[in-house]
Amino acid sequence: MIEMKPGDWLVLIFSLLLIPLSWSLIDHPSAETSAIEITVADASPTTYSIKQQTQINVAGELGHSVIEIRDGKVRFTNSPCSGKVCILSGWHQHSGDHIVCLPNRVSISLLAEQDRFDGINF
Repeated sequence: MIEMKPGDWLVLIFSLLLIPLSWSLIDHPSAETSAIEITVADASPTTYSIKQQTQINVAGELGHSVIEIRDGKVRFTNSPCSGKVCILSGWHQHSGDHIVCLPNRVSISLLAEQDRFDGINF
């Protein structure tokens, strides 16, 4: 077994303290979501406030999808697709998020008044 010297312990402790510090410096809060945009197939998108409490019935290619907005979050609650991946994705609240039901051709985009900066932007 290898014996650890005081300098080894110092490096180990410093490294363990550096991880949460670097995480807090990198993890910036996202811009506040102000609206959602629902698009069906190739139609023009419809915008709704994220602040309202409502259920929206949307007619897609396969049938009706139900979208719920509550407490600044949005989700699919019902959809005629077979995999139900859109429903299983759950609640979304961060600007830039997208929820899509590909078989029914319904998509939801969460919008903010000011776009958040992420690692993809140059």
